Amino acid sequence: MKRGEIYLVNFAKKYNSEIGKIRPALVIQNDIANRNIDKVAFKGVSLLPMTTNIKGGALRVKINARENLKQDSEVCLNEICTLDLSRIDFTNLLTTLTDSEQKEVDMKLIKHLDI
Repeated sequence: MKRGEIYLVNFAKKYNSEIGKIRPALVIQNDIANRNIDKVAFKGVSLLPMTTNIKGGALRVKINARENLKQDSEVCLNEICTLDLSRIDFTNLLTTLTDSEQKEVDMKLIKHLDI
């Protein structure tokens, strides 16, 4: 697992305004943590869920369908979450962000978090 990779993730049952169901998600956790996740007790992974409901805007980054990502999708920057490693389906890497897509995610995430 590497930062910038997209996998299917089980977000489970939707609760109020939380995002739910099995959907693609972008790994945003740093690669040092990703490489060492087997060595720590807490196996949480920081993710950004994705949607095929294309709306655009300051809190979305569009990722065009390619490789195993079957539909155009958007990364939902305002839905940051940390889920247990067991919720991620590592048997199927959907795609990996390009450098320009990763830069756009990073810039919008920094703006969203005001850091």
